[in-house]
Order: sequence, then structure tokens, then C-alpha cells
Amino acid sequence: HYIFNLRDLSRIFNGLVSTTPERFQTAAQMTRVWRNECLRVLYDRLIDTTDRKFIDDKMLSLTNDQPTLKPHVEIIFRQPSLFGDYRTALDIGEAKIYEDIQDYDAAKALFDEILQEYNEQYARMNLVLFEDALEHLTRIHRVIRMDKGNALLVGVGGSGKSSLTRLATFSAGCEIFEIKLSRGYNESSFREDLKIVYNKLGIENKKIVFMFGDQHVAEEGFLELINNMLTTGIVPALFADEEREAIIGN
Repeated sequence: HYIFNLRDLSRIFNGLVSTTPERFQTAAQMTRVWRNECLRVLYDRLIDTTDRKFIDDKMLSLTNDQPTLKPHVEIIFRQPSLFGDYRTALDIGEAKIYEDIQDYDAAKALFDEILQEYNEQYARMNLVLFEDALEHLTRIHRVIRMDKGNALLVGVGGSGKSSLTRLATFSAGCEIFEIKLSRGYNESSFREDLKIVYNKLGIENKKIVFMFGDQHVAEEGFLELINNMLTTGIVPALFADEEREAIIGN
């Protein structure tokens, strides 16, 4: 019941090419990145322990098959697997370097500082950055930083999905866009909001995270539009001819 395709393989490679020689200089370090990308693209989508163990065992077997990597298996598979480029999130102008954050203490120190800065600029969030929260933050941040990255966050209401996404968005240097439902909000209204999103992206050249929750599904037609955005990056016939001409003219 799992469907994986070449798009997933390309996402793994996208993570690998995010690395730089200054942070990853050995085969063991690169293999650890490879494991992390496989975990994020494949492992995170599995629904039970048996399936996750299958993936982990397969990666372990492939690593042990390489004589040069076998002595470093413990390092390669060390937990936690936290990779990101948020160490310089608050340093404007500093290069964002994808790296192994190493442990929860390092991740917490970084995100505590980012959260403090966020609370000074926006409505205060009282987040407790325990280990699971740090893992989810790192995963969401990774997805946001990837080209056309998207994620489906599943959890009970009030579990922090929205708050973690807002903090990850801030740490990635992006703006968040969320529709505001009102009386009579329909597919036409949704299309107008999507025009705003695409104008911000294409004309204003802003980095946008579009956060869409189950509470926003006022009509079933919304999901078809979201599906188009996820599969092709565009919404067919979103702009009328005269609107496109005006955009090109500007």
C-alpha cells in the first residue's frame, strides 16, 4: 500500500547535493547523510514498526556490504539523525550550510534562540522543545528548505503542528500564508487567495510557506487545487488572459 517513485529518489539526491565539502569530508559522513535522506523520504512515511525496521535493516545491510564503511557503522547509524542548515538562521547574509546537528542539546540551543527571536517579532508561542518536537522541527525545516518541498503533518488537534510549522518557517527565512475562512468562502474565494500566493512568489520574489489545514477544506474542490499544486506546482486556469497580460506587462 506504499507508492514510491522516481520523484522520491530525486528528493533523496536533493538532500545529498545540499552537502558541502567543508562539512562532509569522509565516506562515513556522506553515508550518514544518505541514511538521513532515506529516513526522511521513505522511513517517515511508513505506518508501523515492522515496515520501519525493514527499511533500517536494509540500509544497515547495504552499509555492512561495503568494507570501507563497516568499521564506521556505529557512527553512521548513531541517533538522533538531525540534519539542517538552521545554525545560521538568525545571521542575515550568512551562508546556510546543511550539516549534522549531532544531538538534541545542540538542536535545542539553536531553536531556543530562534524561538526567542520569533517571540520578539510575532505573537508569542510558548513551545516546549522536547526531543520529539526538535525532531519534527528539524524535519519540517528540511522540507521547507527544499525546492518545492511539501509535507503532510498528521496528529491530534493541539499537538503543535501549526506552531512547529510557524517556527520552522521563520527559521527558514520564509513567510507563512494561511487562508482565512469567512461566511460564503468558496472555491472562487480560494482561487483568489491562491493568486495572492503566486503573485508573492513570482512577482515579489518572496519565499512562502502555504499552510493548509483540514479545517480549511470548506469545499471538496479545494483538495483538487491543492493536488495540482503538489504534483505540478501550478493551478490550471488560475489567472484569466487579461490578468496574465497585466502580470507580464509589470
